[in-house]
Amino acid sequence: MPIGNWNLQWLNHNSQRSYPLTERASKVDSSNTIRIPDSFIVGLYLPINATLVTTPANFFIRKLLIAPTGFNITVAYLNGGEEVDVAAASIPREDHTPNQTYALGGIGEFADTVGQITLGVLTEIDALPAGAYTFSLTGAEIEPDAIRPNLRGVSRLQVINNNQASDYIYGDVILVAGTNIRIDVNVLEAGPTEIIFKAISGENLNQDCACNLPDTAECIRCINGVCSDDGTFVFSADECVSIQPIANGLALSDTCAAPCCGCAELDAITAQINRFGDGVATLQNFVTRLGAEVTQMGLVVLGSRLGDTNCSG
Repeated sequence: MPIGNWNLQWLNHNSQRSYPLTERASKVDSSNTIRIPDSFIVGLYLPINATLVTTPANFFIRKLLIAPTGFNITVAYLNGGEEVDVAAASIPREDHTPNQTYALGGIGEFADTVGQITLGVLTEIDALPAGAYTFSLTGAEIEPDAIRPNLRGVSRLQVINNNQASDYIYGDVILVAGTNIRIDVNVLEAGPTEIIFKAISGENLNQDCACNLPDTAECIRCINGVCSDDGTFVFSADECVSIQPIANGLALSDTCAAPCCGCAELDAITAQINRFGDGVATLQNFVTRLGAEVTQMGLVVLGSRLGDTNCSG
């Protein structure tokens, strides 16, 4: 029972009782170190996608981090014997005021969950030792009425291109037609509204060119000083020049400059030239030796003519 009545406000009542945790929850962590004070968590709202088959009585606070800078609270779900994290909130201590509400963001399979958690006064929680604490279902069970089914028709969107999936898209989404695509909305008197995507060719649905060219551009009048009165130019090919059209231009080729020999023929010619060079060097050495022999012979003949001995008859 509440210790006292002050303003009869919902959150003030919750600060004096176990809610949003159940009355049967011990609020003691698994190591039997701390007990969550009633004045700490005074409100909790967690919407769960209706397509997920869950039992509201199996949700509980699994982790509580008490730090000098703030708190981290993780809500989990007991799925059979497995504890699955559902949502978490990181709450800064700075600028906190009593009964302030913070967002609970979904995790994993519960990624589209966006809940709320409200903290009361921090006097009692600040008296506990800092650290990371874990709880079981019996220790921090959440009241089933805090777990609400999320009945929204579309909770999130995802775009897939070439087996590459985008991140989940939330909130207001606008579908925009791209190149050659038209989107029609068919509102039916009975049944759901239809959105029809049509791929259409040749109905002026192409996007504008990014270069933003003017509708009428000035024609070419001169090329390399050669001008034309009406903008007409004629390119003539001869026996050694070939002109071929390509995308947005012309390709000019010199047909007479193509090599008539391949690599094998060029290698054979190179080898012959190298051998010719070796022969030139050999011939040069022979000429040098021959010149030396001629010089020596001339000296011998000259010496025989100038000697003192007469030639015998």
